[in-house]
Amino acid sequence: MRGMRKGPLLAAMALPVLFAVFGTALVGGSGLDWYAGLDKPRFLVPLRVFYLVGSLYYALFAVVLYRVLARIDDPGGRALSFGLTVGVLLCNELWNYGFFGLRSTLAGFLGIFVFLAPLTALVVALRTYERVSAWLLVPYYLWVLYDLAWTYQLWRLNGADS
Repeated sequence: MRGMRKGPLLAAMALPVLFAVFGTALVGGSGLDWYAGLDKPRFLVPLRVFYLVGSLYYALFAVVLYRVLARIDDPGGRALSFGLTVGVLLCNELWNYGFFGLRSTLAGFLGIFVFLAPLTALVVALRTYERVSAWLLVPYYLWVLYDLAWTYQLWRLNGADS
């Protein structure tokens, strides 16, 4: 931990955990029973892959948050990048609520579009202020594009009732 700044490190570790706890409280009871009963597209990965990606997501955003807080010297760039990072964390939890909490495939599909807006803005901002973090987000961005495809198919397969 030599060379790491303690304040940014603490914030970077705490914020993703706080958002994960907030999201769990927001969704309430698990929507996994509802999800298990849905017709799924053939290209949908197993649920355990989603758990792995979700864990990596929070770790990745802790790294990005640390780099934003510790490495961006421009105050405006740091504030913009920090705000967008927090916005992405919030949108992720709201997506979970829309999909699992409301048990709505339509909210899941439409929510990905909403989620893509701050995620795209974050990647663009980081390309200017913290290029390493922008590159770190590329695989996750591709994953979200995959999310767009499977949520669309899930909505189509399960009709307007879901």
